Amino acid sequence: MSEEELIISVVAIVFGTGFAAFIMYNIFSLIRAAIERKNPSSSDLNPQFFRALADFKKTTERRLNNVEAIITDLEEERILIPEKNESTGDIEIEDEEQREEVKKSSDSNLRNMLNE
Repeated sequence: MSEEELIISVVAIVFGTGFAAFIMYNIFSLIRAAIERKNPSSSDLNPQFFRALADFKKTTERRLNNVEAIITDLEEERILIPEKNESTGDIEIEDEEQREEVKKSSDSNLRNMLNE
């Protein structure tokens, strides 16, 4: 085999391989285009869809806030805060005049213990 025949055969193989790859790529791209026509991709969504989604989110949040407010009101009605009785846990401060009277009496320590 001469050099010319070798060069022609290598060029033919490279050209044939490139041509076959080009044909296969085009066939697969046509098949992919046909599949995408049947099933549109999710990246081509309508802007109206996003607006409707935003509106749905706003109305859902508003409804949730209303339901939470209603539940909070119902829970507040159930919980009864006991009224303060004067004898339970209140600290009474005596006037200075009353303190002076208590100092005069010998039972001042007993009076303080009873007040607590």
